[in-house]
Amino acid sequence: MKKTWILLGLAAVAGLAFVVPWSRPEQVAQAASSDLYTVRRADLEVTITESGTMVAKESQKVAAKIKGESKILSLTEEGKEVAEGEVVCKLDGTQAQSAVEQVKLDILQTEADLKTARTEIEIQEVENAANLTKASVALDRAKKEIEKYRDGEAPQERRKLEVTLKDMETEFNRARKNLEDSTKLLEQNYIKKSELEDHQIAFERATVQKDSAEVALRMFDKYTFPMTLRDFETKLADAEREVSTAQKRGESQLGQKSVRVQQLEKRLRMQTDQLKERQEDLDNMVLKAPCPGILVYGNPHEPWYRDRIKVGGSVYGGQTVMTVPDLRMMQVKLKIHEADISKLKLGQKGLVTTDSYPGVRLDGEVTKIATVASQGEDWGGSSEVKKFDVEVTIKEPGIQLRPGISAKVEIRIEKRPKTLFVPLQAVFTEEGEHFCHTQLPGKPYERRKVDLGSSNDNWMEIVAGLTEGENVLLYNPTLANPGARKTKADGVVEDGKEASAGGAVEASSAPSAAAAVPAAASGTTKSGS
Repeated sequence: MKKTWILLGLAAVAGLAFVVPWSRPEQVAQAASSDLYTVRRADLEVTITESGTMVAKESQKVAAKIKGESKILSLTEEGKEVAEGEVVCKLDGTQAQSAVEQVKLDILQTEADLKTARTEIEIQEVENAANLTKASVALDRAKKEIEKYRDGEAPQERRKLEVTLKDMETEFNRARKNLEDSTKLLEQNYIKKSELEDHQIAFERATVQKDSAEVALRMFDKYTFPMTLRDFETKLADAEREVSTAQKRGESQLGQKSVRVQQLEKRLRMQTDQLKERQEDLDNMVLKAPCPGILVYGNPHEPWYRDRIKVGGSVYGGQTVMTVPDLRMMQVKLKIHEADISKLKLGQKGLVTTDSYPGVRLDGEVTKIATVASQGEDWGGSSEVKKFDVEVTIKEPGIQLRPGISAKVEIRIEKRPKTLFVPLQAVFTEEGEHFCHTQLPGKPYERRKVDLGSSNDNWMEIVAGLTEGENVLLYNPTLANPGARKTKADGVVEDGKEASAGGAVEASSAPSAAAAVPAAASGTTKSGS
């Protein structure tokens, strides 16, 4: 970048050459010693220096983590330095407190309902066991009754009917025999007719009784026994079904009560979570600083909301109420000219100084280099000037730095060991070539073509064209009045106007010929100049 401005300055000199005629060497007087510089060899430190703004590396927002809207009850004064965890704002928590109390009441009701539901489960379990036992007893009784009838009562009853039938048959045979005998005896007139009639009546009675006994036995085998057995079987089936029904009914009722308990337990968990949320909403009504720093109202990226941050003002959920820059790690934001951006690399060291802390020199490191040029910020500025955002982080500042102050950063690019270099104001350009003017004691100056290397704010490396010990002029002797044309070599605008052609820095700013060259000459390439 420095070379570019040197070339522009020297090109202007070339243009003036057509206006100001070249002076013949014999017409030029010897230069004063203060206008000469003796070329020497030493280490040349190449750096880039740029001014920027001190900012916090990280800024944390204090947002209103609430639902809906709330009013501000109190605020900590803006610009005050706060500690981590310090209360900086209080919001109106009346509604949040009411919500907490309501949820607590709901929890008490749910806990009572849950206790009742669990008790009902215990009661239902006892009832289920009793009903199942009762049904099981009835089933066992039905089994025994059917066995009793089938294996005991029915055979015994049938045996009685068989005995009765045999008795009736015996009586029938005896009555018939008596009737037959009486008939024969009556024919022989051994008995009276009345006796025959008695025997006839007895026979008829015996016949009826025998028929009745036969019918009773048949009725028992065909109807009484199977119907009675079926009744007992039906009772047994009913008892078995009652056992299954009692078990299923108990399981169903117990399941319903268990579902009720589960519902209440789930409701209680939801209400407990809701209580935590409501309590968090209430706690969020008190805003605390997330880190130590200086308090700033609102969000710096949304300044139009800043006026709303005041006592009595309303804030909404998610709105940034305050911003706290973390002062534990600071950085300087720079804008580096595109001509110098390729020289920067992550991790390069830098020296940071500020006017706010005179004499304090802080160590920094390049931690971010933008890959895309930033938009120009100067209204009406040239859109052709491209600059890149660069961040230099300060490692362990040891002092309390404040964001927003101006800072200057000197970034070390490279070190050229044992090289020849001259002040920038000693180098001029014409038609794309670079020149220095040398002068021997008692002789006129000599225009010497030189090849340039690296440079910084003050010095230009000479690769070829000069030798150690030679004296070079610190101004352009081809101009009519060199003293009147001594301007800054980098073309910096002075008093609102661009520096004059000629490309020489004021002689008073250049090292004198008698000044000793330091062990490592250092200077700065001024980015964007």
